[in-house]
Amino acid sequence: MTNVDNITCDQVPYLIEELMKLGAKNVHVVPAFTKKGRSEYIFLIDSEEGNLEVLAEFMALETGTLGVRILKTEHYPFDYEMRKLCLSFRDENDLPLWEGEIAVKIVLGKEKKPLSARVEYEELKELTNRAREAGLKLSMYEIKELIEERALKGIKDFTVNFEDDSLGLDNTPLSPVSKKLCCTDKTKTCFGN
Repeated sequence: MTNVDNITCDQVPYLIEELMKLGAKNVHVVPAFTKKGRSEYIFLIDSEEGNLEVLAEFMALETGTLGVRILKTEHYPFDYEMRKLCLSFRDENDLPLWEGEIAVKIVLGKEKKPLSARVEYEELKELTNRAREAGLKLSMYEIKELIEERALKGIKDFTVNFEDDSLGLDNTPLSPVSKKLCCTDKTKTCFGN
C-alpha cells in the first residue's frame, strides 16, 4: 500500500495498467483527502511476495513515493465452475433474432454448492452490442440479470413468488418488456481458485 498526493487522475489508469503488467494480481486505487485538504490516491496492490521490490521501485520511479507499506493478509478462495450457456433471443413467433454462447462463472461454497453466478464482463459487453444490432432494446444490466438468474435456475434451491399485494400494486400480469431469452447449459469445466 502507498499513498500518493502528487499525481493527477489522468496518471492513475496508466499506473494500474503498468502495475498489472509487472505482475500485480490486482490494483485498487482509492481517492482520499490528507492533511491540509490535499487530495491523494491510496494504492492497494495485491502481489506475490517475490514481486514486491519490482512493484515498489516502479511506484517510486513513477510517483516519487518515499516508501510502501506491506500489509500481510490471508485470502479465503472459493472454487468455481465455468459454464458455457447457449443463448438465443427470439421474437414473438419464436424465430431466432440472435444465437450464441456466453461464459458464466458459478461460485461454489462448501460441499460444492452454488453461491452465485457471474457473467464474464467482456462477453456480456459483446452480447449487449450484438443484441442491440439485432434490434433488441435491452440494457447490459437486464441481460446480465437474465443470464445470471437462468444460470442458477435448477442448481440452487429457491423459488420467487410475486403475489404479495401489500404494496398496493394491482395483480395485473406484466406484459413482456422485450423478446424471449432462451438458455441451455452446454459445457461445464471445474477450476480451483
